[in-house]
Amino acid sequence: MTGAISIRREAAISFLINAALSLAFFTGTFGLASRPLNWGAPGGLAFDFIPQSAAVALMSALVPPLLARRHLSGRPLRPVLLRALLLAAGGAMLGGLLAFFTRTNAPIALPAALILKLVYGGTLGALVTTVALRSLLRP
Repeated sequence: MTGAISIRREAAISFLINAALSLAFFTGTFGLASRPLNWGAPGGLAFDFIPQSAAVALMSALVPPLLARRHLSGRPLRPVLLRALLLAAGGAMLGGLLAFFTRTNAPIALPAALILKLVYGGTLGALVTTVALRSLLRP
């Protein structure tokens, strides 16, 4: 812990927030009516990894470090913003890889897809928050 900044606590909060946001976007995109979802078209569950990954990475690399900067004196803003953009681009690439490797004709039950997307969004958010805060706290 550095001052009032606990990376573990921030990563846990990031997990919860990103899982909740993943739930909101999943239900907005796919609904909650129990039915099989297709990974490819139509349905596009695999393709959904791209915007989910980019958004989770951007917000997880931007918000916690910006909040943490208040507790640290003399930390410039520019590296935080550049790191957030790089991590968002990396998230989009990861999402693209997941979309490529999960495209299949085999459907998945909606509850299983929902759990997968919640765990993925939360885990990615916690990981990116950890990386971003460790980078910020480096001397």
